Amino acid sequence: MWRDEMPRIFLYAARHVGAADAHDVAAETFTVAWRRCDDISDPPFPWLLGVARHVVSNHVRTLQRGRRLQDRVRLLTAVTGQSSPHLDFAERLEALQRLAALSEKEREALLLTAWDGLSAEEAARLLGVSPAAVRKRISRARAAIDVNEFSATADTDLQEKS
Repeated sequence: MWRDEMPRIFLYAARHVGAADAHDVAAETFTVAWRRCDDISDPPFPWLLGVARHVVSNHVRTLQRGRRLQDRVRLLTAVTGQSSPHLDFAERLEALQRLAALSEKEREALLLTAWDGLSAEEAARLLGVSPAAVRKRISRARAAIDVNEFSATADTDLQEKS
């Protein structure tokens, strides 16, 4: 089965994830086939193709999560580089973790107002939403990161900017 069907499974995988990752997808497909050999239909290609489809889907989702994580790390690294010098490393790390946990909309509203110094009205125009929506997002973000645990200066800055 490996000799007969592997080239076709590889070509299917290469069309969906590229040649570099197609080897991994094909290997995982045949690993599943090995474990579930009693479930394989005759002819085996349609069954293998179904498994390969699932493996490709999982692979693509993993790549997307990795890209989103890299984007978040890039964003948060940029934010950390400009953050207040009186915060120690542990406080910065905690702040970054809390920022990363926010939804993209909440994080954007908070950073536009607290970091970039926009008013809620200016941020609303930029985001194409109402000022009330921006204020709500900021409120949710503050509740999620619990700004009271950070320095009094950071808390005061956040309140003054919104």
